[in-house]
Amino acid sequence: MKNVFGVFCILLLHTGITGQVAVSYYLFQSQLSLSTNTEKTLWLDYRVETNSFLSNMNMEISPMWNFKKMESANYYAGPGVSFNLFYIAADIPYVNGYFLDIGARIKPFEKNRSVQIIFEISPYINSRATGGNLRTRLGLAYNFVRDKNKPLKKEE
Repeated sequence: MKNVFGVFCILLLHTGITGQVAVSYYLFQSQLSLSTNTEKTLWLDYRVETNSFLSNMNMEISPMWNFKKMESANYYAGPGVSFNLFYIAADIPYVNGYFLDIGARIKPFEKNRSVQIIFEISPYINSRATGGNLRTRLGLAYNFVRDKNKPLKKEE
């Protein structure tokens, strides 16, 4: 499992450096998300809980695949792992569980497709496979993507 986590971290760093970023906030779950460019076919999502003590701060990472891209919405899915790195110091297993996100990023404004409303369904199972639940999420996002038609400003 440590190897899988290491690969996810390397992918996050690599794609975060080479691509644009999207920032999302899931209102009812109090989760903040940083993603690589969600307009690409493959992208990476990293989430962290915001209303918790550091020792209880759960994080999630998952590669996502846009299986249907349209002008007004993208539909995606991806497996992921939930973890808490602070558990390592307490000698507790740091992997909490596994999930599959299935969602839609709806782009309601024709003049600004970077503003997005997110809806997800996410089956979750704990790391011991003794329990789980069906999570749903509602969030707001902004995808910071450079317009390919606009050249970068040159410094004078």
